[in-house]
Amino acid sequence: MFTLLLLLSLVIIVLVWQRRNEQKHRRLVLRQLHSWIGVQAASDLHLQRWVNGLTAREADVLVDLLAGFCTSLNWELTWLFTPQLQKVPILKQAIEESVMAYARSILASLQLVEDVRAYNTYISLLQKPTGRKQFTLIQKLYAALREQNVISSTPKRKWFTRQPTRKQKINAVIESFDRDPVRAMETLKALLEIEAGLDVEQITGISQRAVGATPLGMAA
Repeated sequence: MFTLLLLLSLVIIVLVWQRRNEQKHRRLVLRQLHSWIGVQAASDLHLQRWVNGLTAREADVLVDLLAGFCTSLNWELTWLFTPQLQKVPILKQAIEESVMAYARSILASLQLVEDVRAYNTYISLLQKPTGRKQFTLIQKLYAALREQNVISSTPKRKWFTRQPTRKQKINAVIESFDRDPVRAMETLKALLEIEAGLDVEQITGISQRAVGATPLGMAA
């Protein structure tokens, strides 16, 4: 029994030691990466601000992505921080240019998150415009695009204005993306941002009500 406990203790000590070493190595690589990008991207303040503004977890992800990219090419990210790489200028230039290009592509993809979401939503509208969720969004798009005169108003009859049918609303919205794709897509992105904001507010409200329902909240 004593021997088993001793072995378990040794295994735990080794695992803790390995984890601390890995964390120490990761912190070192991250510091080196910050310094390296500061030199390589001296004129790219946008990239520098992004890297410097990353949280610890986000920085870890960036290191993993860049290291994985290098591994896929039979390189090592840490080569960038070794003086020995100076001896192979062609390889040095290739690694530096490739890693910087990959870092910029990551930043570019993050900046296009809203555009990707809007595009996927637009495709969903095309494929299933009569779906409950899709048609609810089409109605909002129809109203917003009419206000911007991207969609023409329904002509008035003698005594009343004829309301557009479900099919007419769908066709009008879909056609607006062909006629004025920039404004139509920007309107879609704005509506999606509003919906995302409402979702956050609803979640926050539910959480606050849940806290208020606790005995402590009731006592207050």
